[in-house]
Amino acid sequence: MKKNDLWQGTANGYTYDGAGVVHADGLVFFVPGLIDGEEAQLGVTRMKKNYGYARIAKLLTPSPHRVPAKCPVYKKCGGCQLMHMDYEEQKRFKEEKVRGLFLQNAGMDIKPLPILTSSHLLAYRNKVQIPVQFNHGKTEMGFYQNHSNTIVEYDTCCVQTDVSNAIVKDMKRWIDELGCASVFRHVLIKCAHQSGQIMVCMVVRKQPFPHQDTLVKKLVSRYPDIRCISAIENRREDNVILDGKETVLFGDSYIEENLLGCTFRISARSFFQINPYATELLYSKAIEYAGLTGRETLIDLYCGTGTIGILAARHARQVYGIEIVEDAVKDAWKNAERNGVSNIRFFAADARQGAQRLIDNKIHADAVIVDPPRKGCSKETLDAILKIAPDRIVYVSCDPATLARDCRYLNENSYAVEKVQPVDMFPMTVHVETVCLLTHKD
Repeated sequence: MKKNDLWQGTANGYTYDGAGVVHADGLVFFVPGLIDGEEAQLGVTRMKKNYGYARIAKLLTPSPHRVPAKCPVYKKCGGCQLMHMDYEEQKRFKEEKVRGLFLQNAGMDIKPLPILTSSHLLAYRNKVQIPVQFNHGKTEMGFYQNHSNTIVEYDTCCVQTDVSNAIVKDMKRWIDELGCASVFRHVLIKCAHQSGQIMVCMVVRKQPFPHQDTLVKKLVSRYPDIRCISAIENRREDNVILDGKETVLFGDSYIEENLLGCTFRISARSFFQINPYATELLYSKAIEYAGLTGRETLIDLYCGTGTIGILAARHARQVYGIEIVEDAVKDAWKNAERNGVSNIRFFAADARQGAQRLIDNKIHADAVIVDPPRKGCSKETLDAILKIAPDRIVYVSCDPATLARDCRYLNENSYAVEKVQPVDMFPMTVHVETVCLLTHKD
């Protein structure tokens, strides 16, 4: 086959990116937007040696799981890859994704528990980061199209809150009217769903910038729930966004959010889970898996601003939190104080060094909770955990591929995978959060 050839095929399963898989002439084709079991006329878009990519030229037999996408720029934007599926099929896809990646990357034929879901399938995100461009005399704000720097503009993003959408729309108009679009790189908005507090952080090429005070006054006047407006001066030429000196232009340097009975400080650069409703399910399950009775010592690796550790401290004797970002550690101490938690200590170090520090101080842990970034844990970090030798390891992951890889290594070194619990942190997308319980074989 060659590019633009047309043929008829039926999807048999999905890729991990949610594309339909179709076999033809001894080759496999990946078709975005095609649901398992659907028959369609397909057109080749790109060919490789043993596989290719295709588009839906005409849908012949639609799946009963197909639904109209709620977003008009859904296909161009690419942020919500599963909006053409009903929710039952989205859940099935994610459970099978976790199972398939454990089989592929760990050689384990596990059966994930049924995925945990919240009632908020739309308007769930508490953070949006919008690129800004000034092209041919026009201000553009939206999301980058997949694999490009082309901005896809939108009126309403279905997974953002109403207030985030409104702020984006107003800021685009005001930036355009004030003639300062060329200085902007991104606009970061964080909206705390429970407290209602709002942060707006402007990532700019220079600060102060023309009409800065006017823009701040407009934001504060229109949105009384704004508690923080800041500017980050970023002169880098790469894709690192939140780097540079941050200046507070209005209010505090942070907002606060309530989670499972505790209050947490969120700054522009600090990590906080995107979906507050699913986060409650995720963290509750992680703490349950830690098996705390009030007598245990818990280590919280990659602790960020201390959310999991502070919540778990209510059920443990002592908690140690380790985080490489020093600003996050400062917020973690303040969060612990804010919530009256005194049985937790934080260390600014990478996960491997922090774990080694605890080993050097002969601190034994009954349980370790690890919540690494998408790339997972380094071998050195896993080796440090193995030296600590806790009874239980609770691994929280935003990427089941690296989770499965790390679970394989831990399984080869005295730990058994007991439970694998997917959590739908990102409805309408292919991403899935997972919490895994591993217990020491001895």
